[in-house]
Amino acid sequence: MFKRYENNPIIKRTPNTFYSKHVANPDLLEFDNKYLIYFRGQSEACHDQLGVMYTDVDKFDGVTWTHYKGNPIIKASEDQSAFDCRHLVDPATVIIDGKIFLYYSGHSYHQKACIGLATSLDGLNFTKHSDSPVIKGAIAPEVVIKDNLVHLFYQREVKKDVFNFFCTTSTDGIHFDESKERVVFTQSNVKGAFDEVSITTGRIWQEGDTYYMTYGGCDKFADYPIAFGLAKSSDLFNWLRYPSNPILNRGEVGEWDEGAMWFGTVFKRNGTYYMWYEGTGAGLGTISKQAKEASILCRNNDYGGYASINFSQTGLATYKGDMPKW
Repeated sequence: MFKRYENNPIIKRTPNTFYSKHVANPDLLEFDNKYLIYFRGQSEACHDQLGVMYTDVDKFDGVTWTHYKGNPIIKASEDQSAFDCRHLVDPATVIIDGKIFLYYSGHSYHQKACIGLATSLDGLNFTKHSDSPVIKGAIAPEVVIKDNLVHLFYQREVKKDVFNFFCTTSTDGIHFDESKERVVFTQSNVKGAFDEVSITTGRIWQEGDTYYMTYGGCDKFADYPIAFGLAKSSDLFNWLRYPSNPILNRGEVGEWDEGAMWFGTVFKRNGTYYMWYEGTGAGLGTISKQAKEASILCRNNDYGGYASINFSQTGLATYKGDMPKW
C-alpha cells in the first residue's frame, strides 16, 4: 500500500555528527507553526542520544529538514547509575498544557530498560523530569491523549523472543499506575505470517473516531521486523489487524533497508500519507562476493552485522488516498 520514496534514505548517517553510525526512530510533532522530527542518533562513542530536525509548516515536503545546531538535545546521563546512562532511543511526543512531553527508552549497563520523560517549552531545550523513569522494564513508548487521559503504550518481553504491546493511563502524563496496565496487541501466531513470532515499535495516529497503528512484524526474532502491518481501533485497547497486511516490506537484497525496519511514523497532509521509518541494511548491492555475504548476514540473522556492516538510516514511504475499510 505504501510506496518508497525514490531517493531514500532521506536522512543518512553522516560523518562528524552525533548520528555518524545510526540515524533512526523518527517521531513527528506539529508545534509553533513547525513540524518537528525527533530522532535518535549514534556516533562512534556508541551512545544513542536524541536530536531534532524541523521545517516550517508552509515549506513541508516530507523530505527537506533542517537539523538543529544544538543537537543532541537529550543526552545519555553522565551518572553511570542512571537508567539512561547508555542509550536514549524511541522518542514519542505529545503536547500537554502547552508543554512538550517526550517519552523515550532509556538503557543502562546494569538494569532493564525503562521509559523516561523529558519536557520542553520550545521543542528544542529539554529537561529530564525528576520523576523519570515513569515506567520500568519496558521500551518503545507511544503516547496518545483521549478522554482527557494520557495513554502511554510500550512493549515488554513477555517471554523469550516475544514482545507484546501494553497500555496504561495517567491524568498528568507523569504518574502511571503499572498495576493497571493492559495487554492491547500481540503477535499473530499465524504460521508463516510476517508477524507470527513478535511485534515491535507501534506508532499511532487518529482520523475522526478511528485510531490507526503501524507496527513492525517479526517472523523469526523478537525485535528484527521484516515488514510493517496496520491495525485500527476505536478505543485504543482493542485492535483489529488489516486483513491485507503487510503494508510495506523491507527492501530488496542489497538495498539500504534490506535487513529490518522499525518505527513507521505516519502523518497525513493534503491527501497523502507520509511514513518515515527506520531501515537497516548493508546497502552494498549484489555484485561483489562481499556484498552478497553482507546481505545474507543482515537479512537472515538477528541484528546480523549491526553497527559493523549493517546500519540504521531514515527513509520515507507515501500513500495517496484514504485508509482502506475493514
